Amino acid sequence: MPRKLYIKTFGCQMNDYDSSRIADLMAASHDMVLTEDAEQADMLLLNTCSVREKAQEKVFSQLGRWRQWKEERPDLVIGVGGCVASQEGDLILRRAPYVDLVFGPQTYHRLPAMIKALKSERQPRIDISFPEIEKFDALAPPR
Repeated sequence: MPRKLYIKTFGCQMNDYDSSRIADLMAASHDMVLTEDAEQADMLLLNTCSVREKAQEKVFSQLGRWRQWKEERPDLVIGVGGCVASQEGDLILRRAPYVDLVFGPQTYHRLPAMIKALKSERQPRIDISFPEIEKFDALAPPR
């Protein structure tokens, strides 16, 4: 049975697009299907925007709601991506140490490798680098 992915998207239209690409990527690399029910998901991702009002507060508030699920289900993967992730970086892990993945808007194509490393090393992964064009070389054309 395919594993389930839940993505909560904050902010701009570009994030809506990126979230759809992340869903496609996770379907191809990890046989995951998108779900609207966060409680049933095997992976929870926040795709964040730093332009909108109170962006950081929204992120940490949502992470706080997911914390109990992580305590009950340690194999649940929680990730934060997008612009807030790029700006906050390891501060996210300091404030929410149960987060597994932190990735920027230019590095979501590296999620499959980050997940593989997470599973083998059992350590949170951060990749907020900003390669200019690499993301587009690594992704399949949009559907």
